[in-house]
Amino acid sequence: AKRSVDHSSQYFRYYMSRICGIASEEDAEGKKVIADPMLSLVSSIHLNEAMDSYIDRQKKGGDHSLSLAYVRATILDMRKKVDKQWVTWVEEEIKWIRTNAGVPLTGKRAGIFASFARFPAYLDHVIICCKADRPTDYSPNLHKIKVVSYYLQKMAGSLFASLHECAERKTTDQQYGANVMRMENSYFFTQSIKQRGSEMTTLFQKQVTAASAICKQSTDAYLGWMIKREFKALHSLFSNISRIRRDVGDADVPIHVPRATFVRTLSKESNREVMKEKISIIYARMEKHLSEQGGLLPVAWKALVKVLYEWFGRWEKLSTQCYKFILEPSAVDVVRIAKAAGNSSRTRSLASEAKVTSSAGGSTVPSETPASRKNKGSLISRSKASGAAARAMADD
Repeated sequence: AKRSVDHSSQYFRYYMSRICGIASEEDAEGKKVIADPMLSLVSSIHLNEAMDSYIDRQKKGGDHSLSLAYVRATILDMRKKVDKQWVTWVEEEIKWIRTNAGVPLTGKRAGIFASFARFPAYLDHVIICCKADRPTDYSPNLHKIKVVSYYLQKMAGSLFASLHECAERKTTDQQYGANVMRMENSYFFTQSIKQRGSEMTTLFQKQVTAASAICKQSTDAYLGWMIKREFKALHSLFSNISRIRRDVGDADVPIHVPRATFVRTLSKESNREVMKEKISIIYARMEKHLSEQGGLLPVAWKALVKVLYEWFGRWEKLSTQCYKFILEPSAVDVVRIAKAAGNSSRTRSLASEAKVTSSAGGSTVPSETPASRKNKGSLISRSKASGAAARAMADD
């Protein structure tokens, strides 16, 4: 029976190897099959699913059981070969990711790294290839296939290793550049995975959780830096008052920071017109720091408005408790000013884009040059006019 099965299956093994894209040596005519990483991955997924169909659940035994066992052994052998081919490709991709291609040395305006931008496209390619000629409701359970799950997560992990390396290197701007690149890329990763449904979210749950933590931590640091930079005098004043208050209590604070000095600083740094200008500058600076591709600007601005409310709320409370002085504008007023600044800036940007599109008669896509093709680098790549804005552009 075994000889009969071996004889009848010799062509089965040959054609299955060709279908799965398993690399072969040159034959007598000089022909050979070259390994295809994507075909190898898709074959591994389908072979894994096919295994369940060749189990002798009825315990018939004999030739029937032997034939099923032979097919299972053939499938396992093929899976080992295609997994090896795909894993080799993954390791090469990880090496490319760790080269930090396209990331500026200073980290300023780095935007979404090329490796982060291409990773979701690769996942889409995998799903499209797996679903080809399958029922419309079919979805591969990637997270249940150990080899596939492990190496896809390893590739995702290398993205964050690259991000950490770029953020920590000596040439990267540590004032805001490191935090901005962490914010944008971790947010982009989280959103692009969640947008691809529960299967991908489950598969990359560990990386998504880590990315969310990185995004929150770096966003808090970046927003704190922005506010301290633009409201330097106010931050210094209230930090000093808070420290003195802890040491001597509310009643003695005016002894160390005279009321006249306190009121003079507020009238100079915290009047409504100055507040509007400073908040407009913050928005313009944030708009410059964050890339359009990352889509983080509306989210970051909303978070900044919340932080402004928290900070000015604390300052408002200190002012009332220590000096019986009502802060003007109030924390609520500051929120209104910030929301108005964001809405005004977005309206100007949309009007400007519409004007450019209208005058140009539509956009054109530049042709790809040989140099640009060469610089793609990875296999994944295949599959305001106001014075405040002008001041912000002159900074950093």
